[in-house]
Amino acid sequence: MLSNVRRRRCEILNELMAAMRVLRLRILNSMEPLGILLRKSDCELFRKLGNNLWEGSSLSESWLLMRQKELCRGGLLVGLEERDLLILDEFFLNLGQSGRDEQCELFSSIIARMEEMQQQAKKGYADASKLYTALGTLVGIGICVLVI
Repeated sequence: MLSNVRRRRCEILNELMAAMRVLRLRILNSMEPLGILLRKSDCELFRKLGNNLWEGSSLSESWLLMRQKELCRGGLLVGLEERDLLILDEFFLNLGQSGRDEQCELFSSIIARMEEMQQQAKKGYADASKLYTALGTLVGIGICVLVI
């Protein structure tokens, strides 16, 4: 239970990277507006962001507002670390702001950095899981010794 936050971080990063890969293909091969492409995403975070765009705000404004809401308890971004959020900030603040080549470069660099964060998250989760399992075992043995 104590390592669930670390597991959640791995899951969120994995989902975001998959959604970014699909979005990259759709942006580069489609003429639809960004808001529509975001709403078609399998990622709930992207869909919410796309719905906010529908209401007339810019992508950067929508992202900053949604980021604040989704970091609260039960939000979609709970479990991410500050460095993960900085990468997402860079992505959403630059998405749709330049030409095709620059957007390709943006996707490539952000996905590469997120893959690195995911590897660190997996390692952190594995280490924490082992630690908490060992601690649980030791506490259980300690309780048994006290009872006896």
